[in-house]
Amino acid sequence: MSRRATSRDTDADRELLDCITATPPQSFMVTAGAGSGKTTSLIKALERVIEKHGESMLMRRQRVACITYTEVAANEIREDVAAENLVHVSTIHSFYWTIASTFQADIKVWVLKGLQEHLDGLVSKVFGPKVQQKTKDKNKKDQARYKKYLEAASRVPSFRYGVASDYDDGVLGHEDILKLCNYLLRHKPLFRRVVALNFPFIFIDESQDTFPEVVESFKMLEAQMRDRFCLGFFGDPMQKIYLRGAGKIVLEDGWKAITKPENFRCAQSILRVANAIRKEGDGLQQVGGLHELVDGVSQPVEGSARIFVLPNTGDRQAALSQLRAWSAAANEDDGWVKPEDAVKILVIVHRIAAKRLGWAGIYSALNDQAPTSFKQGLLDGTCWPVRQPGLRCSPLVHAVDCGDEFAAMNILREHCPRLQPEGAAGGSVPTVLKEIRGATIALQGMIRDPAATLTTVVAHLRDTQLLTIDPRMERALGLGAGVGDEAAFDPEAEADGGEEGAGSSPTADLSVAKLLQCPAAELLPYALYVAEGSPFATQHGVKGAQFDRVLVVMDEEESDYNLYDYEKVLSEKQASADDRKAFETGNDNTWSRTLRLMYVCCTRAKRGLALAFFVANPEATAAHIVASGIFPKGSVVTQDILDVA
Repeated sequence: MSRRATSRDTDADRELLDCITATPPQSFMVTAGAGSGKTTSLIKALERVIEKHGESMLMRRQRVACITYTEVAANEIREDVAAENLVHVSTIHSFYWTIASTFQADIKVWVLKGLQEHLDGLVSKVFGPKVQQKTKDKNKKDQARYKKYLEAASRVPSFRYGVASDYDDGVLGHEDILKLCNYLLRHKPLFRRVVALNFPFIFIDESQDTFPEVVESFKMLEAQMRDRFCLGFFGDPMQKIYLRGAGKIVLEDGWKAITKPENFRCAQSILRVANAIRKEGDGLQQVGGLHELVDGVSQPVEGSARIFVLPNTGDRQAALSQLRAWSAAANEDDGWVKPEDAVKILVIVHRIAAKRLGWAGIYSALNDQAPTSFKQGLLDGTCWPVRQPGLRCSPLVHAVDCGDEFAAMNILREHCPRLQPEGAAGGSVPTVLKEIRGATIALQGMIRDPAATLTTVVAHLRDTQLLTIDPRMERALGLGAGVGDEAAFDPEAEADGGEEGAGSSPTADLSVAKLLQCPAAELLPYALYVAEGSPFATQHGVKGAQFDRVLVVMDEEESDYNLYDYEKVLSEKQASADDRKAFETGNDNTWSRTLRLMYVCCTRAKRGLALAFFVANPEATAAHIVASGIFPKGSVVTQDILDVA
């Protein structure tokens, strides 16, 4: 049994045990603030299910399912839970395929229905007199493509799950799996029954960022099978950071609401700030804070939490360096001025990090007016246009830069078509290796050539067969027909401008075209960012993480005021009554999003927290911050204080 499972129980853990051992088990919602040990409580809940129901579940070939947000989180939980034969831990996409994959007849009906509806929409499209001929021609090509999809899909013996949709080959992509399984859970009572009988306990982690349609699908399952099924959510509405997230889960009749108010992460000064922020939101006040042993006695750690209100007219980098030097002296902590990795720098949106690290073009191409699947996949490198060439070229070039021929050859063995059995014919081995080496050296220079674009890189990879090219990239280059865009169709709704529609869409085509015009030099810093090798991150990139020192950069000139506006929380732009009312009723707005953003960023810090707020009127803003009560007067630092030091 893991250290987490054997740690001291909190009140929330005892309430969870009551729900799990009740007859029948009681569904629940755990609200656990930042640093409260939510994952520990989740693991304890899994262990308690095994202790109380493991024997009977083994006899019935049942398991408890734990659904997490990322594969990293899933691996963390797997390492702490020993009973692999009783616990299924996975992301929602993997779990959905686990429960749906055997329903092949229903899958085929759903796929064919969706493709037919999309084709019918293309056929019935009426074009006005001002529509260009190329748009009409594209519609005809799309019709032909979907007829081909329908014919191919009707012959597919079975479907499987992949990253991107390829209906010709029976492959369903990420969005397909979500929509398929939600459809089955909502419309097929037998499917719901089979799921509950196989997984009588389903626990969902990070529930605030789980898609609303997923939450509603599981609620339908719980309502039908309540006497034989237990559904548990673990999350925190104040830590919702994805716009598509469900946020606060509305409890159904008979469910148990469990609150976990402890905080084991943050020093006292940081915890006071977090509680002041949260007071404006849901009012939950966390207790405890970071402690350490002093002469054998557990003592609270005071730490530091300050906001630096600085003019937005100066050099940002110089200001941040001055801030860090001042903090090092004030805290007697040289960690603030050590190499960048000693301080985690958080920015409000990825655009700021992209701009400062040198991949702003890639960000803009796959984020601004781009399909939803592109926007989300851009942030973790799963979006197909950047998987190739970006995240394959970059490690290859890095290995060559470092003189690591072993690593370079491993990459080439896996991804170079000329080193695959089917591509090995047509030349002697020494000649092939010499040509591959020459192509690799050329790629190394190309990525650093200011005049080179991603079009240049992709064409080079294609012409030399150095790395495999996605067929969709071939189509984007106009080199041949490829398969459809990875976003999937929705049999229950109309397409929304291409963001969730199957096949290629004008939105996706435009995004890829913009990407191909980006400088090739942006590939390396983008790959570094995705690999979390940069000191910069956003609240999305550090979800659930913690660092000794955190510097939050809040720059009003680089903010997206449609989504976030720090001044609505910290200056004279106070939240309106309508803002607060909307928040209370579960409707999002700029103020509530910014409040949550601040809470998430501040609670990443264990011992030292610094917020750099660049504004037009520092003196007035500082006064408003003190008046807000979020930071006490002694923790609000202005430029004149820095200059004196």
